[in-house]
Parts: sequence; C-alpha cells; structure tokens
Amino acid sequence: MGTRTTPLDATDHELTLGMPEETDPAPASGDQALIEDIIDKIVLVIDELSGHPLRPYQLPLARRILESLITEDSAKITALWSRQSGKSETVADTVCGAAIMLPRLARLFPDLLGKFREGLWIGVFAPTDEMSETLFSRIVGRLTSERAQELLADPDIDEKLITRGKLLRFKRCGSIIRKQTAHPKAQIEGQTYHLVVVDEAQAADEKVLNKSIAPMLSSTAGTLCLTGTPTYNKNSFYEQIQKNRREANRKGRKKDHFQVDWKEVAKHVPRYKKFVQSEMDRLGEESDEFKLSYRLIWLLDKGMLVTSDRFDALGDVSMRAVQEWHRSPVVVGIDPARKTDSTVVTVCWVGWDYPDEYGYYEHRVLNWLDLTGLDWETQYYRILDFLSHYNVFAIGIDAGGLGDVVASRLRVLMPHAQIVDLKSDRTNQTKRWAHMMDLMSKGLVIWPAHAKTRQTKAWRKFRQQMEDAELTYQGPHIIVAAPEVDAAHDDYVDSLANALYLTADMALPEVEMHNAPW
Repeated sequence: MGTRTTPLDATDHELTLGMPEETDPAPASGDQALIEDIIDKIVLVIDELSGHPLRPYQLPLARRILESLITEDSAKITALWSRQSGKSETVADTVCGAAIMLPRLARLFPDLLGKFREGLWIGVFAPTDEMSETLFSRIVGRLTSERAQELLADPDIDEKLITRGKLLRFKRCGSIIRKQTAHPKAQIEGQTYHLVVVDEAQAADEKVLNKSIAPMLSSTAGTLCLTGTPTYNKNSFYEQIQKNRREANRKGRKKDHFQVDWKEVAKHVPRYKKFVQSEMDRLGEESDEFKLSYRLIWLLDKGMLVTSDRFDALGDVSMRAVQEWHRSPVVVGIDPARKTDSTVVTVCWVGWDYPDEYGYYEHRVLNWLDLTGLDWETQYYRILDFLSHYNVFAIGIDAGGLGDVVASRLRVLMPHAQIVDLKSDRTNQTKRWAHMMDLMSKGLVIWPAHAKTRQTKAWRKFRQQMEDAELTYQGPHIIVAAPEVDAAHDDYVDSLANALYLTADMALPEVEMHNAPW
C-alpha cells in the first residue's frame, strides 16, 4: 500500500501485528481510554475502506456500535434516519471495519477482545430477502472495492475475502457476514452472532425479531442494531426507540438512539438539501410521504396525546424555566409518587387578564419539581420550599389513596393556598383530559423550550412522557396513560393536567349558534 498509513502503524498502544505473543497484557476492560483508542483505530480503517471520513452525523452511530461490541453491553441500538441519508452506508462501513480489525486486535488484547479471536460474526436481516439485499450489497461492494483489496493485501492485515452467495467469510481471521431474512415463514433459528443488524426494522415481524433473531446474540452478549424510518403503526422498532430515549435520561446510561432528519443531513450534503427541498415542493411538507420519509414523524394509528411536531409547536424557544414568580397568581398540579414513580409538581402561569372569546386562559408552564427516592416527610418540605418562590393561587392533587394524605398535609403547611381534591374516577379524569386537550388544540398551553432549558433533565423527562402518553377512548371516557413498558411514566402528564383543570370552571360556557326560523 506504499506510504499509506493504517491504524496498525500507530504506536499509542503498540498496535502492530508483528508478534502478538510478546505483547504486554491488556488493561482491564473498564479502561475507557483504551477502548476509545481502539475505536479510533477502527474508524481509521473505515475511512480507508470508504475513501472519505464518516460525516459528523454518521460518526456517533458507528462509534456506539463499536463500543458496544467491545464492552459486551448487549445494547439494543436504534437508528431513525431520513431516506437516502447514508444510514446503510454507515452501518456497512462499520460492519466491514469491525470484521477486519476486531479479530486482529483480539490477539493484542485477549482480556478485552478475546471473544473475537476466531472472528466477528455478523447477521444482516430485513423483513424480506429482497430488502436485506440493500444493506448486504453495500457491504459486498465495500469489501470487493479496489481500495478494500489494497487494504486487505497490506502485510499487516494479509486477509482474503471469500464470497459465497449470502455469506462473506474472511479466510484468515474467521469473521463472517451472513445475509438472512426476517420473514415470518422463514426458518432462521440456529445461528450465533456478535452483531445483528435489522434493516427496515419498522416492517419487521415482532415475533420473529423477539423469538428468532434476538436469541442469536445470547451466548455472545451481542449487540442488536435496528435501523429504519417511521410508519403508520407502532411496532417493536418504535417501542425500542422510545425505550432508548427514556433510558438516555437516566444517569450514567449510554445514548442508544440516533435520529437524523433531512435538515441535519442537509447541513453536510448540499445536493441532498437541494433534492429534498424539491420533494417538499412536489409532495408538500405536511404530506404523509414527506413526514414519514424526511421529517421522521410517526403517523400512528393508535392515538397519542401529543406528537413530537405538536410538542415543538407548543414550546416557546425564547422562554426559560422560571425559577420565581410573584407578579400574578399561579396554579399548581401535583402527582404524588406511587412505588416506582416520581412525585412531580408543575407550576403554571395563567393569563388571567386576557381570556379568549370563550373565557379560556393562556397557560404557560413555569417550572417543574421532580422528587424521586425521597420519603414523604422530606418531600413535603421540598415542595413547600419550591412553591415559596411563587404566588400560589390553587393546588390540584389527585384525590384517593396517597393523594388524600398529601392534600391534608399541604392544607396545614400552606394555609394561604386553595388545595383542590381532584377525583380520580374515570368520569372526572375524562373531564381533565378533555380540558387539557382542548387547551392544547387552541394553543393555550405553552412550555419553555429555550436551549438552556432543553438541556435540563426535567425538561427531557417532560418531553419524553408527553410524547409517550397514549390516548384511548373507552365508551364516553378518555384515558391517557403511559405505555405498559419498563421505565415509562406519566407523572409529568398527570401533574400538568391537574394544574390546567384548576381553571376549567372559570371558562365561559360555549354558546351554540342557530339560524333564526324567520
């Protein structure tokens, strides 16, 4: 390869393949600096294979896949990218670089990478055999390119690729890349992989994914990577995205969801921007096709309380969370904690002086208090201290059970405020949800969305829970609740609904208009 430099020429950790038997023992697997260095070296190989560096929005996904393989954290990584944004290219390049490098680095660092000593085993899936060909053909094209052949012939690598239909095998290091279908009628059990990639995961059969594909990673503590675009229905891909977004809010958790819409790609690829804008003109920005393919909006058949687009529309990017407000009375909603939930307090400003034609007021969320893992005696005084910074008019609390106790205690601690017991039967809950939805539809609920506020944990949890909340109708009743999955909560949603309902009886009744009979 002449004077071309490869990662195996680097000296940071003596990454040469001359005599691995004499290499010093590898540091413990927890050595993050070493892990990052190994990832850097593999990324250099990826760039060599493709002939150009990964773009800024591609690099985080590639690095996370490599990190998961190295650390054996059994991550379930999701990538929701707009059409033709380079998603398949990113995954193909990462797969190729890892298949070449990890088995070789395993000789140098047996404690950290020993499981790859006999090769990296990768399964490439899609809902149909034809769909799996898209990603697999990119992998084949990358590994059979002139650049790849030159790199594989380098004395430090000295590798030969054997292609047999749906299977790619590296003769010397033992890595394999196999194309398979995720079709429900296919018999695919029996394989073992370190990495499984499911392309077009939004169309994958849930039973096949959970029963047949995921178990292929069990004996290797492997990594599952799901890639795709939104669709009209909830599915395993959607649920995993939501789970990853929720988990990212937890302290010390890795980011496992990577979302890239057309605007992000357009920043780095001018031709892409030009084409998508022409599609916007042709299809319309609000068309289903454009929303699904480029704006990454799920058009779910099951109702949601608020979509991501609507959430953004109701956010005021010029407004930060307000830490103190005494100029006018505010309303407060409290959702008391139950077992694994948090106690959430939501403070809302009300535009008392400017009702609309029907007597409804504008409401603005000023701030949140999130109390997790505290005994109730401590919570009472944390709530009291928090609300001392506001001119509190009324506090709405779910009645029944723990809510009754909280309401009684706050009446003693805050005698100047009106404590309102909100009944929790379905009829009264329906009234609260209907009022909240009415206010949102009229644009009379606004929350802070300043860049500084969006970085806070409370804002991120508020957004996640608002977008998670499912809306269903059972007869005359409206039910809004978090999905029945791990780590899903609706404390922020309930707290906001409680605060908003305090102004419901102050609105003027709507008047029905009829033509006079004469």
